[in-house]
Amino acid sequence: MRNTSIFVAVLVAATCVAGSAAYTVVKMSAQPSAVANVDIRRILDKIQQRGEMEIELTQMGNRFEQELKTRKEQIDARARESDAITDPTERQAMRDGLALEQLQLKEWATTKQQEADREQALRWEGLYRTIVAEGEKLAQAEGYQYVFVYDGTAEFQRDRRSQMSLSQQVIDQISRRRVLYASKSDDLTEKLILRMNNARATPTAPAITPSATPAVTPSPAP
Repeated sequence: MRNTSIFVAVLVAATCVAGSAAYTVVKMSAQPSAVANVDIRRILDKIQQRGEMEIELTQMGNRFEQELKTRKEQIDARARESDAITDPTERQAMRDGLALEQLQLKEWATTKQQEADREQALRWEGLYRTIVAEGEKLAQAEGYQYVFVYDGTAEFQRDRRSQMSLSQQVIDQISRRRVLYASKSDDLTEKLILRMNNARATPTAPAITPSATPAVTPSPAP
């Protein structure tokens, strides 16, 4: 009986020691995560890739404007020619044809504008994905587990054309902000800008893949 009691005591003591050791291991392994931050506005202002993207979109827009202008001028020239036609039936037939062409041109321009908007959306999405991919590589190289977008000092936007009141616009922007303070010592913004700009000079640089639909004219950049 005495031997049994001793055995039970030893077993309980061993269990306590094992539990304590396990707790110590868990406690020691739960180290705080390393967190960094970036200013997305500075990144967009300084990366070469955004400048290249905007140049391409501007060139596409210029080509669209030139084609639209040329087609309008052709219709206007034929409209002036119709004024010189003496036969009323022939003149009216030509003007009816020109009216149809003007309607078709308007529909064409609307379609191209929609394609341009879609193309720009895809380009901005691709640019953001590139920033995320490069940010992940930089964070891993620097030993950070998280990288937050610092938005504590971003200026508020107010648009009087919006149906939402100015005060509500500001309140809405405040509600969408997430980071109030970010330490400058953990700011990876300039390193990420340098990394992305250097990547553009190499053949393995991540690139924005345009959609199959050709873009024509850009909308204002944010």
